[in-house]
Amino acid sequence: MAVKAAEDLRHVTAILVVHDGAPWLPQVVASLTSQKHSIDQIIAVDTGSTDSSAALLKGAKIPVLTLDRESGFGDAIWAAIQTLPAPTSPENEWLWILHDDCAMHPEALANLLAALAEKPQAIMAGPKLLGWHDKSHLLEVGVSIAADGARWTGLEPHEYDQGQHDGVRDVLAVSTAGALVRRDVFVELGGFDPNLSLFRDDVDFGWRARVAGHSVIVVSDAKGFHAQAAASERRTADVKEAFLHRPLLLDRRNAAYVLLVNSSLWMLPWIVLQLLGSATARAIGFLLAKLPGYASDELLALATLVIHPREIASARKFRKSHRLLSARAVKEFIPHRRHQLRTATERLIDSIRNKLLPSVSETTTVLEPLNEDEDLLTPATTGRWWTILKQPKALAGLVILILIAIWSRQRYGSLVGGALPQTPEGARDLWRMYFDSWHQIGMGTNQGSPAWIAVIALGSSILFGKADLFITLLFFFAPLIFMLASYRLFSKLTSHNWLRVVASFLYAISPVAVASINSGRIGTIVTLILLPYIGLLIRDWLIIENITWRKVFIISLVLSLSYVFSMQVFFYLLIATTVVSIMDYLRYGNISFFHQRLARRATLVFAPLLASIPWSFSVLFEPKRIFLEPGLAIAGGGPNFALLSNPGGSGALPWWSISPVSLVLLVALFSSTRARVISYFGCGALGAAVIIGSLSFSGHGNSSPVQTWTGSFIAIATICAIAAGILILDNLREVLVVTNFHYRHILAGLLVVVTTLYSLSTISWIVTAGADSPTRATDSKILPAFLGVEDGVKTIVLRQVKSNGVNSLQYFIARGHDVLLGEPDITPNESPEIANAVKEIADGTGITASRVLGRYGIQYVFAKGPTNNEVVRTIDGLGGFVRSSATNAGIVWKVNNAYARINFIDSNGKISEIASTSVGTRTQVYSAGTILLTDSYSNSWKIFQNGTTLERTKDVNGFAQFTVNEPGEISLLHDGTARRGLLSLQFIFLVTLIVLAAPAGRKRREMSESELT
Repeated sequence: MAVKAAEDLRHVTAILVVHDGAPWLPQVVASLTSQKHSIDQIIAVDTGSTDSSAALLKGAKIPVLTLDRESGFGDAIWAAIQTLPAPTSPENEWLWILHDDCAMHPEALANLLAALAEKPQAIMAGPKLLGWHDKSHLLEVGVSIAADGARWTGLEPHEYDQGQHDGVRDVLAVSTAGALVRRDVFVELGGFDPNLSLFRDDVDFGWRARVAGHSVIVVSDAKGFHAQAAASERRTADVKEAFLHRPLLLDRRNAAYVLLVNSSLWMLPWIVLQLLGSATARAIGFLLAKLPGYASDELLALATLVIHPREIASARKFRKSHRLLSARAVKEFIPHRRHQLRTATERLIDSIRNKLLPSVSETTTVLEPLNEDEDLLTPATTGRWWTILKQPKALAGLVILILIAIWSRQRYGSLVGGALPQTPEGARDLWRMYFDSWHQIGMGTNQGSPAWIAVIALGSSILFGKADLFITLLFFFAPLIFMLASYRLFSKLTSHNWLRVVASFLYAISPVAVASINSGRIGTIVTLILLPYIGLLIRDWLIIENITWRKVFIISLVLSLSYVFSMQVFFYLLIATTVVSIMDYLRYGNISFFHQRLARRATLVFAPLLASIPWSFSVLFEPKRIFLEPGLAIAGGGPNFALLSNPGGSGALPWWSISPVSLVLLVALFSSTRARVISYFGCGALGAAVIIGSLSFSGHGNSSPVQTWTGSFIAIATICAIAAGILILDNLREVLVVTNFHYRHILAGLLVVVTTLYSLSTISWIVTAGADSPTRATDSKILPAFLGVEDGVKTIVLRQVKSNGVNSLQYFIARGHDVLLGEPDITPNESPEIANAVKEIADGTGITASRVLGRYGIQYVFAKGPTNNEVVRTIDGLGGFVRSSATNAGIVWKVNNAYARINFIDSNGKISEIASTSVGTRTQVYSAGTILLTDSYSNSWKIFQNGTTLERTKDVNGFAQFTVNEPGEISLLHDGTARRGLLSLQFIFLVTLIVLAAPAGRKRREMSESELT
């Protein structure tokens, strides 16, 4: 009874602020007149509405106070208060603040008053806010602010009201939509901050009330239904402070303002950093979503505060005069960063889950027949687990997994061999290799690492830096990935389950797939994985004008990944684009139509090059690199093997295991279906493989020319052949049944026989002899352990290599370790002097060979076992080489009087070694002299002494030497500015491509009201 009496004594004045609220006003006014607890007085404040709001209020007989259109929400409330008579009982005078887009439940006011009567220390209470359209959608149950300025409700996106947040509890603040506040306290605290004309005025007032010693509560029994018109951009922000009339800009500005004027002084630097960091992160996100306006809002919001520091200082001074408690008193209401991170992570996971695994609800209708005899108590029968094997896809997957397990029995561990060098210890080494401007490879090189190193490093980072594990898993599961990727493509070509499953299985065990795995061809493996996805995206290649520009950039993004692993894909697309564009020009003659197609095709071909600079440009400057794939240069099988769609080389299928790829391409040329068009592209790729396969190139750590590996060309031909075969065989059985016997029956039978024989012979080979592949798990090293003790020491490694049936002596320069992943791709060209010295060592004429090698800083010669006895005797007989060790692994000689990597030569000609790190060094010199660096010459080598750069010249051997004029500390370094600049350019192009390929976000005003509320 006492509570009821207290409610009856309270005088409530409802203040309704209106600004172009005609769409919502009828329901809002109706909700006020239907309140269970009657409102003592209603005042409407119209801030210059241009719609029918004023007429609606006049029709409802509500007194209206009119203000300028640029008046803020707080100004409107304050103007209404000034019209009220002086309170007779201040503690019983209450203001009910209302929005024109928020309809209140009939019992809202009564429940608010009841809760306040129970909590006399509370001076402000707010309702539970629900959606305008979906009245079960929770919007707010109290509100706070995060440390980065985000509005914090503690609710999940589109969370439904199931009573989980019911009750009366203390909060930092409540929304001004439906807030009931004691008039005397509101006036005492100065009302809403005039600098917060719209947005965040509720949080600011709640914060000020809290530190003034008052309480703010939320009452879940009181409900309001809010359309959030301003936040959802359903109407413009016309207040004076709304720069450019952009709601998001005003919201972010006000959020930063609230934090800066209310937080403790010592916290301000940290808050500024958080605001700047979060604004930058959100701006980047908006740019990726192609919403540059929102991105600019994030940054301009902070700028508008920075240029008005006095505004912040004045507001802090005003708050200090009303503060009774420390600003830390609101700490319990500010969400912890850990809570924010967990919530953001959960939202991201839910978003990904909904994208990948959309929920499918089963629905029943009254139109479905009812079975009245059905016994609902009979348990449902469940299928046996083994029935899954009746599904072709599952059966093929099981077969390929069993095949992988047997085939890969030599590959359980860290892989090396064939074209695959040793993998570095971790992802950190790969990242360092990619970003470094100088590499201790051979005689040293400033050649930038290939972009595929960054891709492998990224994949390794996902596996907690285990680079060798990433490579092992990639090679182990490659056949399964081939099958799953191609299955998606082939499913678009046929609805026959068995046909697409068999086709994807054949793709997984195709000659190029087998050879690339067995011989460590990581570039071809990635190409085989990407080709089905490229095929899915590029199906409209001939009518490319129908492809949207966004899809063009998506394809370019996928192609950029393919380019970095195999530039053969670029070469093929360049030729194909040129041929098709010429045909378009000759066929149509329509210049504008031709230009439209040409622009899209040119973007597809050349945009990926920009995303992979500087590597792609360095390849174009040395064209032979187009045909060299990642890893060591190991010979392919030549044109004869290529003609059979087999790349050949070590680890490849034998010649007698003939795949049906070439036969299918030949047959498809005479097809009347789409298969003929596909066969044109396949035959073009196969022709390129035959021609390029007949050429020989040196490079990638191999000083002798070897026949080019054409795996990527053959991969393109393979997928084209299988796609064409599917189109030919699709529905062929029905056609053959109803037609007389002719050549189609013979070709179909021949194709089936060849395919079956190939499958059986391939499976038999790869589980027997094929498992003994060059690429395998091994711990064996080329260099003896003691040669790796000194980091960066140059060692000539001699080894017997059989190439084209002939044994030849080859060499490479090791730097304290075996060749690592990525190093062959940037190995510098061999020095003619070193090559000649090695040749003279082999033929016994190298009387001065040790002096030549010594001048180049080569300190050891290592003959890898099994050694050539004649070469060993020759080296032992030559002067200048002292045998250091001889084991089964090989024989090591030390080169007499060899220069170190960094040498100091004083004025008397005395040479002393300067210890160095992997690249540069910092040391003390005690006299004038010359510093000689026996690495390859580069303009980026610099030595600093006493703040000045020493003069750099070339010596007679082409090495960098620096003149030291006085004793002191010197610092040698390789200036990586150019490398960093090029990588920055790559980052810009890559991000631009990602932004153009990403789906465009929608502005709030472009969404329907039901979506937002």
